[in-house]
Amino acid sequence: TDANGERGMATAMSMRVLRARGGSASASTVGSGRPRSRPARERFLAAAPLARRGRRGTTRTIKEAAGDEDFKDVVFVARAISSVSGEEGRGGSDSSSSGNGSSGNGGQGAGEETGRSPHQPYVFKTDARVVAIGDLHGDLHKTVSVLKLAGVLEVSKEGQPVWCGGDTVVVQVGDILDRGDHEIQILHLFLRLKEQAKEEGGDVFLLNGNHESLNICGDFRYVTSGGFRESARVAGLPPEMASRFQAQLKARIALFAPGGPIAQELANSYVALQINDTVFAHGGIMPHHVDYGLGKLNEEMSRWMRGEKGSRSPILAMGSPDSVLWCREYSREMWNNPVDRNRSCAILSKVLDRIGANRMVVGHTPQERGCNCACEGKIWRIDVGMSSGVCNAPAQIIEIQPPAEGSSASSHITVISAEEAFPKGLA
Repeated sequence: TDANGERGMATAMSMRVLRARGGSASASTVGSGRPRSRPARERFLAAAPLARRGRRGTTRTIKEAAGDEDFKDVVFVARAISSVSGEEGRGGSDSSSSGNGSSGNGGQGAGEETGRSPHQPYVFKTDARVVAIGDLHGDLHKTVSVLKLAGVLEVSKEGQPVWCGGDTVVVQVGDILDRGDHEIQILHLFLRLKEQAKEEGGDVFLLNGNHESLNICGDFRYVTSGGFRESARVAGLPPEMASRFQAQLKARIALFAPGGPIAQELANSYVALQINDTVFAHGGIMPHHVDYGLGKLNEEMSRWMRGEKGSRSPILAMGSPDSVLWCREYSREMWNNPVDRNRSCAILSKVLDRIGANRMVVGHTPQERGCNCACEGKIWRIDVGMSSGVCNAPAQIIEIQPPAEGSSASSHITVISAEEAFPKGLA
């Protein structure tokens, strides 16, 4: 069977392996076979390509690793940063509000969020600017572009990514995975920036999208050949093994299956998140999701991804066309008729009224006209298909400025584009 044929069997094979293992797999099943003794986050950060370990256990720099024969096809974060030229990011100093407020749910500010845990709050308050980023789908170059556009990323003299956004809060609405070759490197970049941002009073929040859930389920239909190779390298397979698809598949199963190192890291992401008067979700929130409880959906997704005993995949979050991760109710750029539009807007208004928000921001459905809003500004669609694996559209984000303290006005939203490539007048 050729390589394409083998990749075509990835889903069936991975599901058989998962069933044989009772729905879970661990990194100890691949490579050295050593037991997993360190916390999943520590193992993941240590294994990431940015600090690849040598054969004798010594940590090597990006430049040293990039010189290896088996790393020539890898675009490291430092290379991607240096290759993005001529794009001036927005400075955080002149567009950020100072100081983060306290949370309206659990007493934590947006800059004070810690690791995901049961009953963790999903509603936060902040006085800082909020930047929302759409689907990235494995495109490291566009990820760097959009972070520079947001004014939160610089590169050090040593070629390392550095947070420069001050107290800015970044929200990425899911679908980091699939369709591109550098998914894990993007995830690692966001984790590094989050650590740095929190030191300056800012934060980085990640949401899970439908493609994150697909990979945890063992559905690898949208994984590129480069994505499989990256999984093999992160799992620590030697070059002679990492080049074989069967080994790449096993490595990805071990990393992404419930309880695996990357699955446990994704468990820290959200299904639904609210900051000030804006609620974020990958696909969309419907009234029955609110009835069930958004906090409960967050918790169930986290428990399932961690592989906790007795946990199940949350159907309302990811198991149907109208689940939070798959919903497209609010994402149509053109409704069939005014009746359909009014129906969708009425459902949206009901959801927002019940959760105390003024608008919803979603990704999931590529928008041919760029970031845009509908229903009198109550829904913002920010998946512009920027990944080279989707539409290769120019980088674009939205910036949400909170109202002045004591004001009853709504937050102000601005669309920021890398270049004028989308039609105007869409708001």
